[in-house]
Amino acid sequence: MEKLVALVVFSCAVSVAQGQVFSWGKCPDVPVKSNFSVDAYLGRWFEIARFPTIFEKGLKCVQANYSLLDDSTIQVVNQGQKKCCGDETKAVGVAWAPDADEPAKLLVRFSRFMPAGPYWVLDTDYSRYSVVWSCVDLFWGVARLELTWILGRERALDEYLLRDIVYELTKFKIDAVKFKWTDQNNCAGSNSTVPTPIETVEVSNDSYWIHPKIF
Repeated sequence: MEKLVALVVFSCAVSVAQGQVFSWGKCPDVPVKSNFSVDAYLGRWFEIARFPTIFEKGLKCVQANYSLLDDSTIQVVNQGQKKCCGDETKAVGVAWAPDADEPAKLLVRFSRFMPAGPYWVLDTDYSRYSVVWSCVDLFWGVARLELTWILGRERALDEYLLRDIVYELTKFKIDAVKFKWTDQNNCAGSNSTVPTPIETVEVSNDSYWIHPKIF
């Protein structure tokens, strides 16, 4: 019993530290986007909804921009605005597919001090929406930590499309009740989906640039 209590306390602590949702049981078997095209996926995506995350707490106008690097890895630039004062935050990382036969199963890393995390594209039509899922088993599948995002090329998605996405997620035992809707109102900038050229990305002192082959 003491070991079980310790396991629960430790798992919850890890969940809080990582900003992920803790659940009992192993990660469900979820299919990813077939014939996934990285080239079609590149560009700007706005965050429509997400599971609770500490690293996005207090942010609005969250968006991600993906661009291809010379070595075929993907530069990831996540941006948002603080609700309290409007200050912009930015984090820069890199994503790559460890298995070329499963290009929709990516890994992403933002800091050399933390391991890379899963970034699985479950579904996308490239022009309107994307559904991204991240799940890690704990203790041989006794529990899991997971995150899910709904992204859009525009700052809002059609209500009926959202309902379809939520319905499909529940079929795969992903708890859509945990979604927090992202405030995309009164945001600076345009809705452009054109990839931002690498040379124009300004990296602040609070951001990281990590290449997976270094580690």
